[in-house]
Amino acid sequence: MPMKLYAHPDNYKTKKALICAKYAGLEIETPKGGAADQTGRVPVLETEQGCIFSSAAIARYISRINRCTALYGQNLLEGGMIDSWVEFCTHELEVPLCAWVLPVQGVFPEVPEATKCAKEDVKSAMTVLNNHLLANTYMVGHSITLADVSLFCALLDGMSLVLDDAFRKPFGNVMRWFTLCLAQPEFKAVVGDVKLCGGGAAGAAKADKKEAKPTTQEEKLKQEDKPKTVKPKSEPKPKGEAKQDKKEKE
Repeated sequence: MPMKLYAHPDNYKTKKALICAKYAGLEIETPKGGAADQTGRVPVLETEQGCIFSSAAIARYISRINRCTALYGQNLLEGGMIDSWVEFCTHELEVPLCAWVLPVQGVFPEVPEATKCAKEDVKSAMTVLNNHLLANTYMVGHSITLADVSLFCALLDGMSLVLDDAFRKPFGNVMRWFTLCLAQPEFKAVVGDVKLCGGGAAGAAKADKKEAKPTTQEEKLKQEDKPKTVKPKSEPKPKGEAKQDKKEKE
């Protein structure tokens, strides 16, 4: 019998649970209402034994079901490291990103001072991730874990809405890791294609420039094909006349 996840389908926290379910090989349905009415909150995961609420608890539960996937690490140490990064994700990345992204989504009005602080906090968190990923392919160990899934999903809305080319440029390691995660079938099945903020506009600008080049070259060719008017050179005067002209000038 498949589990049922009552959650907002477009929320990044829902996608976190669904990606973990893909790795664990679980079948999860996402109906509306139901068990969520009993607790008064979403997300809620309904199982045969009972219900689990809170996105972090749901993701941890799903990650521990199938140990072969190693979503929660290969040993206790890796499990502790994964917990560390999940906590970092919640407090150091998600909080400022939500303060920056939610006004853009129209959830609440923007407070410029809060947005300014949020941008700096996001930059600090991204710097920590970028430094860690300089020598690591994944956040923990040598394969995808809950730490990667949590951080990737937390960055999804930001990458699409506010983290433009200029902001992303210093964080090459983070972008390499983000692209690697997105290339995994389990991620792709849940999130599909991710359009980066500013990517479409930059691509259109480049295309416009490329289209303009042939026009300028054609104009150059037309100018080259035009016959050039050559002024006839004056014939050199005889030496006697030249001397006479000099005397008259003096």
